[in-house]
Amino acid sequence: MSKADRYQQIIQQTRIRFLADASLKMQDLQHRFEDYDHGRLSADHRTLPDAIHRHAHAIKGLALTLSYEGIDHICEEILNFILYQPDHVWTAEDIQYLRQMVTTLDGLLTEASSTQA
Repeated sequence: MSKADRYQQIIQQTRIRFLADASLKMQDLQHRFEDYDHGRLSADHRTLPDAIHRHAHAIKGLALTLSYEGIDHICEEILNFILYQPDHVWTAEDIQYLRQMVTTLDGLLTEASSTQA
């Protein structure tokens, strides 16, 4: 196996692991949104925005390296929305906007996963 073939194999394996990990993060966020919807999680205490930030930051960390520009871009939007409002009291509209961005991210991850199969 040539160095180039080995490199491609490493990138492919890294993409598979990245997408599996990102899927777990999206499942966690889905559960957190459900808890928020049912009053079991308050956005006022930043629990939900902090979790969204943490997962988007982790996903963004490898997305561009693995040539997932769209995923990197939506993660950047999510991070900027949360970071530029550090003392913000999160409204239902803010959470809805974050939900839309997380849904977009989830769609991009699903699309990337379907091309790996």
